[in-house]
Amino acid sequence: MMLKKALAGITVTMLLVSMLASCGDEATDDSGSSGNETSTSTSTTSTADGEKVNGVMYPDGLPIVDPGSYTFSLFCDATPDVDYVMFPILEEQTGVTVDPWFYSYDVATERLSLMLNSGDYADCIGGWLLSANDILVHGMDEQMYIPLEGYFEDYCPRIQEILEVEGVRDTMTCPDGHIYSIPYALEAPAVPYNLFVNTDWLERLNIEMPTTTEEFRDMLRKFKEEDANSNGDPNDEYPMVLNNGVNIHIGDLCGWFGMSINDEGFTMVDGELTFGANTEEYKNGISFLRDLYAEGLIDPESFTQDGNMKDAKYQQDLYGVGMLYGGGDVQKDVKVGEKPHWDPLPVLSSPECSDPVYLRDTYGTDVLKNQVVITDNAENPEVICRWWDNFFELDNVLQSQYGPLDVTLFKEEDGYHQIDMSTLSEEDQEKYNWGNLFPQCLPKYVPRGFTIVQDPVPYNEKAVVDELYEPYLTEAIPDYWVSAEDATRMADLSTAIKTYLMQKQAEWISGQADIDAEWEDYKAQLEKLGLQELIELRKNALN
Repeated sequence: MMLKKALAGITVTMLLVSMLASCGDEATDDSGSSGNETSTSTSTTSTADGEKVNGVMYPDGLPIVDPGSYTFSLFCDATPDVDYVMFPILEEQTGVTVDPWFYSYDVATERLSLMLNSGDYADCIGGWLLSANDILVHGMDEQMYIPLEGYFEDYCPRIQEILEVEGVRDTMTCPDGHIYSIPYALEAPAVPYNLFVNTDWLERLNIEMPTTTEEFRDMLRKFKEEDANSNGDPNDEYPMVLNNGVNIHIGDLCGWFGMSINDEGFTMVDGELTFGANTEEYKNGISFLRDLYAEGLIDPESFTQDGNMKDAKYQQDLYGVGMLYGGGDVQKDVKVGEKPHWDPLPVLSSPECSDPVYLRDTYGTDVLKNQVVITDNAENPEVICRWWDNFFELDNVLQSQYGPLDVTLFKEEDGYHQIDMSTLSEEDQEKYNWGNLFPQCLPKYVPRGFTIVQDPVPYNEKAVVDELYEPYLTEAIPDYWVSAEDATRMADLSTAIKTYLMQKQAEWISGQADIDAEWEDYKAQLEKLGLQELIELRKNALN
């Protein structure tokens, strides 16, 4: 599961799962421990050269290696050409140098496939581009990604603490009993993405927040017709924008008509995994968005523009409604403690549905089991495991969220304090921007309940959204591993159906195709693409 890259600029604290267990000092044997008595763990027994494991790594303490003696390559979908603040800090602590292979998401996805086919891949691969199927195929099956639990047991006490939290080890452990990735366990909102409304526009035009689809349409019409951004040009506003790329969430909005689905077309209905992208409720939702688009109420470049183009329009105050993680995504000048001028749009009722729903993402905790792997190209993978374990040290994780100690984050008797970032120069505000501290697609870990001391207290947008949406939320789709024999087939089916689903969403909403004329053929094509087989495979995985 992926949490999206577009979170740069958010300063909301992500409080993660608690440290409940500590790692003992007993030596491990080849049987290991993965929460599965039948599994076997990787053995990390090695010949020591003096104090060093394999002549390279100190088994505990810092530095991990002699400075400058070890480098590992890290490939992920991070922003290219950014001098991330944390890497020099971590290198000074550990002696380990990271060779960054960073590309945008689209480029990274394409390059990863080519690299895996050629064998010329990085020592460590991470980010949103990895899937659970990648772990099973390239890890369990092909052993290109190596088992890690033995290294964790021998050298990584902090990672062991995360694994011992209830549910984390079970989620991370593959069907063969091994763990192939670095854990990323976090306290997460029930609703990660939803529509937000520009409240400056509401106030200028004296409009109440809508509660029904018809009120929503009327609001968008006024945004378009009445110079909502008050710049003297009544024709430059785009009342609403839809997402493309990642974090699309168009299907979520069909919950206004009774069927809220994820980007793959699935949801939960009465405790059962359900494919909802072939239902009348879903069709009604897409048809509603089509009608908005036909009236000029949705940015016509929604499906073609890149993230930079969309962000530029937000900064020019051209959007009234958008699918966001939070208002801080797009309001760059919001200060700590202030509420952005973006409020969550409530779950709307419609003429077709007086009992709307919205897809729940989590029950408050999310375990991302496919964020970082170590490949068989890595020499001394125990060094890379220790590097990640050191990153999970509290000071380091906090610096990756709030900036470097004694610069933007200060450790005092009553706790950690972050300065008011608006007091910095524009250059330093950019340098220490949340997205420039560390690749935010990579794992983090902070104890549950921990927070830095801030005055004023940050405005918690996600708590507001969760409370507003809770009465309408479905069950969350449970996490699962697919058996090795089903993994490739399920991935092929999922990719084909998701691609087709998103293609038709864009065509129907933009008016390039007629949903009414194509609906029966669309459902038939889903069946030809293997929908029933995919449903069966996913249900088997859950069971």
